[in-house]
Amino acid sequence: MTRWVCAFCGPTESKRTKEHLWPTSLYRRVVALLDGGEQKFWVASLDKALPNEPTIRDVCAVCNNGELSTLDNYVCQVFDRDFSVIRERGEKVELEFDYHLLKRWLLKMSYNSARINGSDVPVFQPVLPYIMGQGLSAGRNVKLFLEMTYPSEIPLEHTQAGMPTTVRPVANRVGFAGYETPTGMKLVRAVHLRSFSFLLAFLPTTASAGSSRAFVEEFLSCRPAARELRASMSRVALHCDGIDCWTSLKSGMTHRLRRK
Repeated sequence: MTRWVCAFCGPTESKRTKEHLWPTSLYRRVVALLDGGEQKFWVASLDKALPNEPTIRDVCAVCNNGELSTLDNYVCQVFDRDFSVIRERGEKVELEFDYHLLKRWLLKMSYNSARINGSDVPVFQPVLPYIMGQGLSAGRNVKLFLEMTYPSEIPLEHTQAGMPTTVRPVANRVGFAGYETPTGMKLVRAVHLRSFSFLLAFLPTTASAGSSRAFVEEFLSCRPAARELRASMSRVALHCDGIDCWTSLKSGMTHRLRRK
């Protein structure tokens, strides 16, 4: 059999399979919650929403049906328990989670998005062993944060007669989020699961403990409603008061890395 390069494990003779941006098992859950509504997928490289889920054919059967499937199954369990519920502004939320399973899945989703959109693929190469469960040290330079997204009014200039005037966080998305700092706008990776917005920041592999702490302090000062998730934690409590849904949607369409 001809050898080819799997996006996750490298050179292989295993069967080539199709990788969905959103796992089929999770997509079915999302569609069921729409109650007949339409689920669209925003593709930054095309600058538009598509009715069909983006896919990429660069993952081997061993990875797809093994470790990656394990991560998908975990997130589906948490989705059924917590992510499926739309939270209202000010609501107290407590999330129980397995830090490494969650972060590995979020990195997998972001890596899928990077390959589909041809953006920041190289930054994921050092964390591939971590995504595949082959060692925890490879994921230490990635900081994970969570903030809540709440329903909000649509600005009048964007409303149309007969259309809803509010927007709720039902659009699951993978992309980027921007945040203002004293030195300008910076970007982090973002995975939005209904009311839960997970933010991934990639620090240099050579970053010291002091510089890592300084980054976390700066980030949380810019997004005070966010919480850092750490390996020592199994649950987090926070208020649903992070970012309004309209701003979150606009930010996701505005902040991106251009194809190189």
